[in-house]
Amino acid sequence: MKAQLQLGEILIKKNLVSEEEIAEVLKIQVSSNRRVGYLLVKMGFIDSDQLMSALAEQLQIPVITIEDKFSSEVKKVIPRYLCQKYSILPLEKKPHNVLSLAMVDPLDNEAISNIENFTGMVVETNLARHGDITANISRKIPFSWQDIFNQQSYGLAAKVATACVLILFVILSIFAARYVYFEKYGTMSVVGDSTIYKNHDIMIDVQKSGKISLLGRGARASGFYSATFNDLNSLQAFIQKKKNDFSEKQYQWLTWALENKIKEKAA
Repeated sequence: MKAQLQLGEILIKKNLVSEEEIAEVLKIQVSSNRRVGYLLVKMGFIDSDQLMSALAEQLQIPVITIEDKFSSEVKKVIPRYLCQKYSILPLEKKPHNVLSLAMVDPLDNEAISNIENFTGMVVETNLARHGDITANISRKIPFSWQDIFNQQSYGLAAKVATACVLILFVILSIFAARYVYFEKYGTMSVVGDSTIYKNHDIMIDVQKSGKISLLGRGARASGFYSATFNDLNSLQAFIQKKKNDFSEKQYQWLTWALENKIKEKAA
């Protein structure tokens, strides 16, 4: 509370806010963990640059320029959504597991604690302007999968876009699964008294009378098949005899169809 009053006193001394405005902010702040500076800006009493000037005086630290301090080695240490959430930017790694961090409010202990828990490093705070941090988040922090799947990182439009991508992915997955299925097992249809199985340019027609027809073209055959057999055994014998006429896929499918579909249908 003392640090918060000191900030208020500085702002009053600078004629940026009145005692009544500080009292109003403190009344709202007492029931939450939000900082006085944050509330003053959000409630429109001061702007972010005025807050920055007061914090620099209170903490007796300079306002840094990110371009002068940023090291590319830390660009993936904190995901973009956390940088945006807390208005922070990692600057550099220092000895003894210390992470130098640019912050709009170096007194934001909640942000500091969460970043230390996330990174496993000890945070060293630096004061930087909100606009400088915001501009450099998009320039220096790459977009990652953590940003895509974090609910705090994007607005409605991005959520809709992400949902569309996921729906498209599901649809494509379904089509891919169907393609794989039909590539392996082919199709089956019933036309009148016939049940017809098709795959790989081969068609088998199983009739209710018990007769079975083989139509189509073997991949290595010189012509087309159009033969009718009185029973399953005759068809199986023919396929074994002409085995070399079929491609590996054709033969595998014919073997599967005879054992798993046509045998049952012809019984």
